[in-house]
Order: sequence, then C-alpha cells, then structure tokens
Amino acid sequence: MNTILKKIGLNEKMARNFWGIIIIALGGAIIYGLPYFRYDYYDAYLEVYNLTDIQMGVFGSILGVFGMISYLFGGIVADRFSTRTVLTVSLIGTGLGGFVHLLPLNYTALLCLYAFWGVSSLFAFWPCCVKAVRIMSGSGDQGKAFGFFEGGRGIGAALMASGAVIAFKIGAGKMEDQVMGMKAAIIFYSILTIVMGILVFFTVKDDKMEKSDRVTFKGIRELIKMPAVWIIGIVTFCNYVFTQLLYYFTPYMTEIIGISVVMGATIAASKRWLSLFGSIGGGYITDKIGTGRMILVSFLVMAGGTAIMLLLPTNSSSAVLFVILFMIIYIFYNVNYAMTWAMMDEGAIPERLSGSAAGLISTIGYLPEIFCSVLAGTLLEKTPGVGGYRHVFYFMIAMLLIGALFTVIWMKYLKKKKASGEASEEA
Repeated sequence: MNTILKKIGLNEKMARNFWGIIIIALGGAIIYGLPYFRYDYYDAYLEVYNLTDIQMGVFGSILGVFGMISYLFGGIVADRFSTRTVLTVSLIGTGLGGFVHLLPLNYTALLCLYAFWGVSSLFAFWPCCVKAVRIMSGSGDQGKAFGFFEGGRGIGAALMASGAVIAFKIGAGKMEDQVMGMKAAIIFYSILTIVMGILVFFTVKDDKMEKSDRVTFKGIRELIKMPAVWIIGIVTFCNYVFTQLLYYFTPYMTEIIGISVVMGATIAASKRWLSLFGSIGGGYITDKIGTGRMILVSFLVMAGGTAIMLLLPTNSSSAVLFVILFMIIYIFYNVNYAMTWAMMDEGAIPERLSGSAAGLISTIGYLPEIFCSVLAGTLLEKTPGVGGYRHVFYFMIAMLLIGALFTVIWMKYLKKKKASGEASEEA
C-alpha cells in the first residue's frame, strides 16, 4: 500500500501515516454532525422545536462563544496531552449530548446543550486534529496532507449526512411525522459519533509528549508576535463567514427556489462528495503553485459564483443552474478550507507549537460563529423572503473579497520574508 501511496506523490512519512490521517479526518467530520445537522433540516427543526430564525441563529452564537473561549486553551491542551485521549473524549461526549437532545427540551435547555457541544466538539479537538495532520505528514506535503484530511472529512460528512436523510425518512414514515423523523436522525448521529470515538481510541497511537517538548507561555508569546499567525487568522475569519452562511443556501433552495425539504437536504448531503475534488485536487495543485495563489483563486470564484446566483430568477426555473453554481462554489470552498491550514508550514510556524498556533488562529478565525447565525436570522426576520437572503449573500460576497485582499497581503509578506532571508544569508 505504501508503494501505491508513494506513486501518487506522497512522501515517505505521509505514506506511513496516511490511514491515521484518514481516521482522524473521519472523526473530524462525524463530531460536527450533531451541532450542525439543524441546518440540513432547517424548516423541520424550526417546526419541531417551535423556534424562530433568530433563536436558530442564537444556537450558532452559543457554539461560537464557547468555541472561542475553548480554542485558545484547547490549543495548549493539544500540545500537552495525548492526541488519542483528547479525540476520544471529545467524540464520545458529543455523542452522549445527542441522546440528551431526544428529551423534551425547551429553548433554554437547548441553549445549554449547544453550549456543551461548543466545548465537547471545539475545545481541544480541532487544534488536536490540525497538529496531528501537520506532524504526521511532514514539510513539503502540507497541501496534500490537509487536502486528504479535508477530503476524508468531506467523504465522512457525505456518508453521515446521506445516512441521516435515510434515518429521517424511515423515522418520519408514510405519515411524514417530522418529530419522529428528527428523533431518528438524532439517534443516528449520536450512535455514529460514539462509535467513532471508540474506533479512534483503538486505532490512533497514544503520542503523549515528553515534558521538555510541552508548550510554555513563552511559546505562546512567540506565536503572538508572528505576523503569519494573524494573517492566517484573518483569512480563516473571512472563509469561516462563508462556512457559517453557506448553510443558508439550503433554505434558499427550499423557500425561494421551490425545491422540497427532502430534496434540499439530499443536495446538502450530496455536495459533501465534492470535497474530494476541492480538497484533494486543490492540495496537489497548491503544492505546485503555492498556497496563496490557490486560495486567492478560490476566494474570487466563490465571490463571483455567489454574485451570479443573485441574478437568477427566484422560481423553479432556476433550480438546475442554482444547484450547478452551488456545487462549483462548494468545490472551491473546500480548497480554501483545507489549504488555510497548509499556510502554517508556508509561514514557518514552529511544528512544536502546532496545536497552540491552531488554537490561536481558530480563536480569531472562528469568531464568525458568534455573530453570523444571529445576523442571518435577524436579516431573514426583518426582511422576510428573497430580500433577507439577498442581504445575507451580499455580506458573504463582501467578506470573500476581503479574504482575497488579505491573501494578496500574505503573498507579499512571504515574498518580503524570503527576500529578507536571502539578504541575511548573503551578509
């Protein structure tokens, strides 16, 4: 198997750790099924739990607030404790939260549950994933490594979402009982998340570091002084605005274009298969042309595609073209989401501080989780129908263009840093 992996361009270290990266990727997809599945069943979720658009948005903000607090400290935890332990506890804890969701929870109780998920799925889990992938792949193959990681996450998410659609249909039955369909989907997500936690425990090596290698506050100060960390954080921020608002394409399809709820959820699930083209294909191209150029192209395509969507007629005649544009945008979105983390190696961020760097970057980059859902919910409530969605899309386009601008700044920063290094060598 290693021979085949080397033939497709992977270095020896990454080929040796390939399946470990894939297992971590699957865990990285499955853990977010419960906190975010409400978007794929947006209309049904509103009806079942008697919620408003703004209340749905608050759930995202709760995840964001607890995530922001968690990431910074979670990055330090990722650099100090066992990868296997952190991943396992996070997955099983999140899955158990799903069974709590089956209880007759009111709005306040749901807020508490989403706060718990904000800690269980975001605390040290994500920084731990980024650190593990970076270390297991080695320098020079970062684009491919994070491409396969995000590609694996995409496949895992696609399989999971497809399974959830089937579970929802079975639960709803011939009477199309939305409550029972929702419960079936939650049970499916919960069991799958716990099983994945057990699988990670028995397959991921326990790589607890020696005391001398553990991150210190001196290392944190070192990271804070690095321009690369802040630029990556801002690029991640712009991309994550799109991540948060991307989910609103599904209710736009069902409410405005006229696609059925089940078909909308099916399209939302199917799009995840395209991560193979975006993440993995983008990873290979990135290792050849550079992270900055690849991310810049992606930002521009995403902004342009979203702008074209705004020009389409708001009826079923636009359904096919809208879905095609949606899929193209999603491919390039996956390029960005994966390659942003490859910027860490390009920016010469020390490998020993990978977890802490990922935590700090995530603290900056994932701030949109706090306000994006509430902002979108408010826009939709104040301007019901197509007008509200247009405002959401305008905001998305503006943030994508800002992301493109900071990607240009990143490219200039690397050029200046390279010139400075060459000058030092000559001296």
